[in-house]
Amino acid sequence: MICLLVASLWQAPPRPLTLADAWQAALAHRSVTRIVNADIAGATAGVRVAGQVPNPSLSASYTGSVPRGHLLVDQPLSWLLTRGADRDAARAALAGSRADSAIRMARFAGEVRRAFYGAVAAGARSRLVDAQQSIADSLVRIAHRRYDAGDISRFEAQQVELEARVQSQAVLVAGEELAVSRGMLASLTGQSAADLPPLDEGSGAGPAGPDSIPISGQLPAVTAAVQDSAAAAGIATSAARARIPFPSIEAGTEWSDPAESHATAVVGLAIPVPLWNHGGSQVAEARARADRAAAQTAETRRAARQQLEEAQIRVASAAARAEFARDSLVPEGQSLRDRALAAYRAGETGVVPVLEAIRRERELELSAIDAMVAYQGAIASLHELIGVVP
Repeated sequence: MICLLVASLWQAPPRPLTLADAWQAALAHRSVTRIVNADIAGATAGVRVAGQVPNPSLSASYTGSVPRGHLLVDQPLSWLLTRGADRDAARAALAGSRADSAIRMARFAGEVRRAFYGAVAAGARSRLVDAQQSIADSLVRIAHRRYDAGDISRFEAQQVELEARVQSQAVLVAGEELAVSRGMLASLTGQSAADLPPLDEGSGAGPAGPDSIPISGQLPAVTAAVQDSAAAAGIATSAARARIPFPSIEAGTEWSDPAESHATAVVGLAIPVPLWNHGGSQVAEARARADRAAAQTAETRRAARQQLEEAQIRVASAAARAEFARDSLVPEGQSLRDRALAAYRAGETGVVPVLEAIRRERELELSAIDAMVAYQGAIASLHELIGVVP
């Protein structure tokens, strides 16, 4: 019993949750991967369906006139004209499904990244307001000592007390924001907020230097549009070939004819007669869809190129802002607050400069946190565009 108590006391704290851990948890507990795999499996089956040979039809009849027994097998052959185009369209649909799946997974990864760093930011804000609460409480104690010594007025002491109470309200708001953001992350990763471990808040929270993301090949959105166009073109080709009258083979036997001592074989061809329509409307509809898909591909390629340029600019700009705020503005704000507190403690200044320094530090810290969130959001948008997952 004593050993168990000692072991529980010395139990190592849970390992902080990284972005990669959150992504693996999302894959394990959410059904997005199953949906994506089902879409690809359906498109793969579509390729097999497009290559299938149609089954023959069997007819048997008995008539009152001779020969009385008839058994015929009819095998269509029109699939020989359309099978190649249908398979090409199905393969393009499969490639498009894979591209769509990459887009879906990248968007899901973007949601996880935004939720993760949203919770990281909420934790940073909570620590900031807690630290500022400690500073405000310390300032209250200094103000009370100076008031008791007759160095400051009651009005100045009340100003300090009011600032401490306002800071207490900020602590409550930050706690609420932290709970909500952790709940959102837990929901995205298929966990409960109570079971969510502490976050690894230093894992890529800000840029470590110039950010470079290699981009090779087509963007998934462009690939999906190209394959949709290829599938539409294949369907249009199949519709055009289906207009050609192509025979089907008939083979069978006839029996129960008094003039014949044995059954006779029957072999023939059946050719469709385009009497009521020639399939022109189907071809026109398929070609219109193919033309639209081709035009849509050009528009998608242009839009993707513009989105990629904008995303790269936003990543570079957000990285520069986050790095400057973290390495320059925040240390300067902390230094200014320390000097103001030291001057107030020594009786060299009034409380107004101190409160202003504290507020200024809070603004700079919050702007640095917002810059970090903007940087991670820009990274998420770029990853969604190029199809990158953690």
